[in-house]
Parts: sequence; structure tokens; C-alpha cells
Amino acid sequence: MQQQELLIRFWGVRGSFPVPGPATVKYGGNTSCIEIRNKKHVLILDAGTGIIPLGEKVLQERQNNNGELLPITVLLSHTHHDHIQGLPFFKPAYHKNYAMYVYGPELLGRDIETSLTHSMEPEYCPVKLKDLSAQKSIHNFKVDEKLVIRNSIYHPQLFQRREPVTDVDAADMIITSFKSPAHPTDGVYIYKIKTNGKTIVYSTDIEGVAGGDKDLIQFAKSADVLIHDAQYLSDEYSDPDFSKRGFGHSTLEMACEVANKAEVKKLILYHHDPSHDDIKMDEIEAQAKELFPDVCAGREGMEIWL
Repeated sequence: MQQQELLIRFWGVRGSFPVPGPATVKYGGNTSCIEIRNKKHVLILDAGTGIIPLGEKVLQERQNNNGELLPITVLLSHTHHDHIQGLPFFKPAYHKNYAMYVYGPELLGRDIETSLTHSMEPEYCPVKLKDLSAQKSIHNFKVDEKLVIRNSIYHPQLFQRREPVTDVDAADMIITSFKSPAHPTDGVYIYKIKTNGKTIVYSTDIEGVAGGDKDLIQFAKSADVLIHDAQYLSDEYSDPDFSKRGFGHSTLEMACEVANKAEVKKLILYHHDPSHDDIKMDEIEAQAKELFPDVCAGREGMEIWL
């Protein structure tokens, strides 16, 4: 990877639960996980089952670094199962050569470490959070903070959002967030990653509103890539017998409306419904192309270079 290149790679694009099998080969069946890489760092967005094969690849590529711990940063949008269920099976988390930094929101009065600890108690999981033997650091990420991931040092740094940060290199990552209430029960974090003069916005598990979510439109303004929840078809969302309103997810039309009004360059549909097989996903992508000029449905293994 050249110094000024930025890679986005998709490892899990499903919502709710994984759906492996012959009907989901093209788009994949793993739950939410995206990898972003610059020169030195691996940044992971959410830890659904897609993080498991990502961990295998990381171990193959990066076994040692002349005695320096290899940094991995995980950003969690929230702690519903489909966004954390792969974490206990992420092999670098057990490797002494890795330093793992996990950031996420405080939800329902619980800090992120308490939530993860609870999710890995013996009644739910064969290993405890403390059994992840890599050097690890787990922190709440507050909306008035920004996270700086520098190539010059391996550990990320949290700053107050308005606090000036000196000596920021073009290839360093600067991450900000806002908390959307549009997902039950206590909302979801939306992340913005800026690096190499490019902007990526990660907006999963968010339910659209008529006219578009104004906060998200402003947050994503002119982004190079917007990754947006598009779990439902409009007839599924409004089904009179089993409406999906209030479930905390968007239709493809909602995602395209945000992309158009925010004037983003590229839209990736994300968090696909587990009932949508490859044929249905092709149809969804085709419908979206009629509403936004540069859009595609996220697929496992898909890479975007910026």
C-alpha cells in the first residue's frame, strides 16, 4: 500500500443475523464489519461475524513488527448482537503481538467495557472479555470527542472535539461521531473518518425520516463515501401486517435521499436484510441506481480505494 492510499474492505454486510449459504454467495452472509487501512493502522468498524475472517487475514499478514505491538482499533456503533458477536472469535485479540483499542458509546447507562463484559459472561459465551489476552484498551467515545489515529505512534488518542491537535499528518485518521436516536433502544453512533483528504461516513442501524435526516445530511455533507443502512424495501417497511417502522432501519429510498441531499460522491447500501438473497440484492441495487448516480450494494470482499 502506498503512503497516500486508503483502503475500505467489506467483511460483513448483513444485519440482524448471519445467513451463510448458496443463496448469499455474491453479497455474503456475515454480519457487520468493515476494515479501513492506511499506512500503519487497521481500523475496524463493528465486530459482527465478518471480523472473524478479517482476524485470520490480519494474522497471516502481520505476525511481528520488530518488537513493536501492532495496533488494531475497533469502533463499535452500538452493542446489539450483530455488531459484537464476532469479537470473542477475533484471533488477534488473543495474540501477544497486538494492541487492540476498542471504542464505542455508553448506552443505557452502561459504559462500553461493561456492556462487552456482560455480553461475554459464561451464560452467553465460552470466553470472558478478560480472556482476550492481547494488550487491550476499551474506552467510551463521547460525541464531544475526536479520535486521532496517527501513523507516527501506534496508539490512538482521544481529544476534546474543539481541542486543537498539532502535527497531524495527511495520512493520519481523525474520527468524529454523533449519536442518532433513530435506533432502539438508546440510539446508535454514526462515525466520520477523515484521512488523506478523504471523508468516509459510516451510518448503520439508522431509520430515515420524511425529507431526510437533517443531522445526518449535515454530518455527511460532501463525503467521498457514505455507507448507509438500507435494510428494507419500501413495501416491507410499510407492510400493514408486519410493519418495520420503528425497527431502526432504513429503506433504499431513505439512504438515497440522504446521499442526494448531502451531495456525497459514492453511496454504499449496507446492513442487508437476512431474507434478501443475491437475486433480491441485485434488484435492490438496480432500484437504487435509478435514484443516485454512484451507488452499489455492499458485498463481502468488496474493496474501495481512495
